[in-house]
Amino acid sequence: MKKEREIITEDFVQSSLIKYLKLNGWSKSLQSAELWEQGVDIKVRNDKFSRYWLIEAKGDPSIKVKSPSGSQSSSFNSALGQIITRMHRNGVRGYKYGYKYGIAFPISFRTMVIRKIPFDVMDKLNLYLFFVNNVGNVEEIDWKKFKKIIKSKKII
Repeated sequence: MKKEREIITEDFVQSSLIKYLKLNGWSKSLQSAELWEQGVDIKVRNDKFSRYWLIEAKGDPSIKVKSPSGSQSSSFNSALGQIITRMHRNGVRGYKYGYKYGIAFPISFRTMVIRKIPFDVMDKLNLYLFFVNNVGNVEEIDWKKFKKIIKSKKII
C-alpha cells in the first residue's frame, strides 16, 4: 500500500514562521495575510530597529494533485515572482538595510528550491529562504549559508 505524503499547509508555514520570527526579535507591527487577502503574506518590523521582513509563504499541494512536483515548481515560481514584485527601493541604494525579503515553504520543497534558485539572486536581492518541517521547526537560509550548501553538495 502506498504511503500518503504528509501535507504542510500554507497556514501552518505562516504560523510556524511567525513564532520563529517573534523568538528572534521580529514582532513589531506584525501583519499576516489570510489566504484570500492580497499583499505580502508576512510583514514584520524588528523590535529594536527600523528594519522589516517581507515574506511570501506557500504550502504543499493537496493530496488530490496528480503531479506534486509540478505543483511545487509552480508554487516556487509564484512565490519568487510575488516577492520580487514587492521589492521597492524607491531609489535608495542601501536597500539591503531597510528590508529583508523571504520566501517560505514546507521542507518538502527544500531540494527543488535550492537546485532552482541562483546564488547571485539571493545575494543581490537580499533574499532568504525558510523551510518549515511538520512540527513547526524553521530553517533559515541566507546567501552565505546557501553558498556553503551549494559548495558541500549536501542539498538534502
